Amino acid sequence: MANIRNIAKLSGVSKATVSRILNQDESFSVSDTTRKRVLETARRLNYIPASNASKDSVERLHLGIVNCVSAEDELKDPYFREIKIGIEEQAELWGMMLFKEIHLPSYDYDLKDLSLCGAVIVIGTLTEAFLASIYHYNHNIVIVDDSRHFLNYDVIHNDFDQQTQNVLDLMKSKGHQKIAFIGGRKNLSDNKSIKHNELLDVREQSYLNWMKLNDLGKYINVQVTQWSTEGAMKAAKKILALDRPTAILTASDPQAIGVYRIIQEFGLSIPKDIAVVSFDDIEMAQYLYPSLTTVKPAAKIMGKEAINLVRERLVDNRKVSLKITVNSNLIIRESL
Repeated sequence: MANIRNIAKLSGVSKATVSRILNQDESFSVSDTTRKRVLETARRLNYIPASNASKDSVERLHLGIVNCVSAEDELKDPYFREIKIGIEEQAELWGMMLFKEIHLPSYDYDLKDLSLCGAVIVIGTLTEAFLASIYHYNHNIVIVDDSRHFLNYDVIHNDFDQQTQNVLDLMKSKGHQKIAFIGGRKNLSDNKSIKHNELLDVREQSYLNWMKLNDLGKYINVQVTQWSTEGAMKAAKKILALDRPTAILTASDPQAIGVYRIIQEFGLSIPKDIAVVSFDDIEMAQYLYPSLTTVKPAAKIMGKEAINLVRERLVDNRKVSLKITVNSNLIIRESL
């Protein structure tokens, strides 16, 4: 259950102040504003003195996580790993505990357990039906890394749609018109399966819109493949075997690495013959030759903002859902 330390952190006062207010110490001088803030925080966190606590009570500061990324893939993927680190660091800051994590797909859990948590953080994209199942047990849901709009859930997403336009504008300013795109589709997960290639990625949609708005529709060249180096190599071979573009935009750095390999196999030069820009800014990006121009997402900040939204729901009693965009950073190197 919430304790004095939690209430002190969330109220911005000392533990001694909380203790004396909760114990109705009449000799303690404190402003009415502070007193009300502490009492309201304690009430919203369902604070119960240890002697009266029931093990069946909802743990308001215990958080559940439903993760569309497997534990193994999370360790290998810096983007999702950074999101998780941000969640963990901010949860510790506010005295919250990551109580239960479900990696999908999985049968080894009971959604009823989420009703014992103060909130649920979803990492990735779930089917709307499965989100509704979670909502049945817990109304405080924050989704990280999903660009869709929901009425009842908070959503945190990056600005990859805008950054795609920024990159394409930059390419155009350097004289590029024949620009190709290599990307992948988002998967939708539920409790039993993963539905592959269900959602159009915002970068692909932004590319299509930009090319049409800039009267370059005749040069549209989209290759949808796996989020891997191998998949991008096959896609790049198809692109270069046809009407060769002067620039290629990839949706991930591992894909860009595959594109580099194929461009070199064709005896071409980056960026003289073909410019390459990507997303992720994995560590290897700066060491490629030439170094890769890429968009670096603020993944850790996305994780931290998830906890901040949870805090608003639990402590400030916010009911209206929010959608927050976390800006990323375009890192210009030698490939453009």
